[in-house]
Amino acid sequence: MSNKSRVFEFLYRNSGSRYNINQISRLTGISVGSAFKILKNLEKDNYANAEKRNNSLLYQINQNGQTKDAFEDIEEEKRSKNLKKTKIICTLGKSSESGPLIGKLIEKGMDAAKIDSSFYDEKGSAGIIKKIREISDQIPIILDISKNSEIKPWARAAMENDIDFIIVSIKNADDIRRINRLLGYSDMKQVIGEKIKVLARLVAENLGNHREIIEEAYGVVVDRDSLVKGKRYEMLPLMQKMIIEECNKQGKPAIISGQVLKSMAGKNFPEATEVYSITNMVLDGASCIMLSGETGAGNYPEESVAALSRIIKGVESGLSENYIGAIQEDFVHSIGKAVLEVEKNANIDAILILTSGGYSARMISGRRLKCKVIAATSSRKISRQLNILWGISPLLIKGNLEDISSREKKEAVTNSLKKGFIKKSDRIAIVASVFHSKSKITNLLEIHKVNEFLDYLDGKSNGRLITEVR
Repeated sequence: MSNKSRVFEFLYRNSGSRYNINQISRLTGISVGSAFKILKNLEKDNYANAEKRNNSLLYQINQNGQTKDAFEDIEEEKRSKNLKKTKIICTLGKSSESGPLIGKLIEKGMDAAKIDSSFYDEKGSAGIIKKIREISDQIPIILDISKNSEIKPWARAAMENDIDFIIVSIKNADDIRRINRLLGYSDMKQVIGEKIKVLARLVAENLGNHREIIEEAYGVVVDRDSLVKGKRYEMLPLMQKMIIEECNKQGKPAIISGQVLKSMAGKNFPEATEVYSITNMVLDGASCIMLSGETGAGNYPEESVAALSRIIKGVESGLSENYIGAIQEDFVHSIGKAVLEVEKNANIDAILILTSGGYSARMISGRRLKCKVIAATSSRKISRQLNILWGISPLLIKGNLEDISSREKKEAVTNSLKKGFIKKSDRIAIVASVFHSKSKITNLLEIHKVNEFLDYLDGKSNGRLITEVR
């Protein structure tokens, strides 16, 4: 959701009250500067009005047919976006680098934005990063430095600009470990947390090392244009399927790129062969599908995202099986296996994961569950990074997720209700890590009816309401 939609929705849901800019900034989680610009535009377009009291402007939504229609559009966009489990990454370029266009791509279904360092210098990249953050601080930013030989300066630029992911070209797992050290951690075990995550680009030259690369990287980008050499084109579908399966086995996101909707660079609808190709990506279990020239340089960036989103939803509506391939077994994977059984046998409406670093969400994403999966975290950066995981709906909450108690569970449940992810009548499974010391592992699985869970905690707190649910 864009920041403008977030402010509008807040005012609409609280239509009986007036708020100043500082209050709106704090309650919606966006900067004061962005809130000021948005409120001025809403006032100009007759969606809101301002009243001056004690040298302060207080804003309120205008109650009319126009605002009602706009609110219903936002709700419909949220519902349709929530239905999509396979995520969309868009390359930003001359066709899509303006603020308004970035906002429209988000509305059409963009889950993450990619900036190619071969097209922009550090200053140009910083300008686009600023635009994205002004429009939405929930969209993760991926900096592609795979075609750039100056890795050190770009790694530094990524850290300075709070980038979420970088895409790199590597030969083997040792190259990933070297880049990890540039980013401040020594091995994959330290990747959990707020550091930049490394996505490795898989091409023909490193395909023989794909298993060790997948193990060491946070995820991989399957470059279909470069995945096979010469006359071995018949191997491409098998290679794609094999890599995705290995990623699911290891609980890593697999991103498919390369001529996804190439024809839509010049026209506003896809070719039938492209629809079939995308269908296979979704059926194979890809976490994300990346648009490149379609959104970076094409004539129809909005239409390309809308078409891809529509195809994904159409395919996913017919999926009936969870992922049942071989999974690496450890304690967290065992919890994931238990969640899979619970979903099948206990009529679960949603899984709610409380995660401080995102690892549990990544492992459970690999199970490809049919029900809604919500991952609650108190870190804004990790919340953004969760956005590229298949089927995961990120949720930013307050609280100490290093030491989870009933307070954090209730915060997550009530915020899920506010966002419309769950209903009070739903049955949910809560997954978290509790009572950990040095070795933090996912070791909690609880099943609750939402209304019963909240009633119990309200009674236990002797009437003290932790978080108000409207």
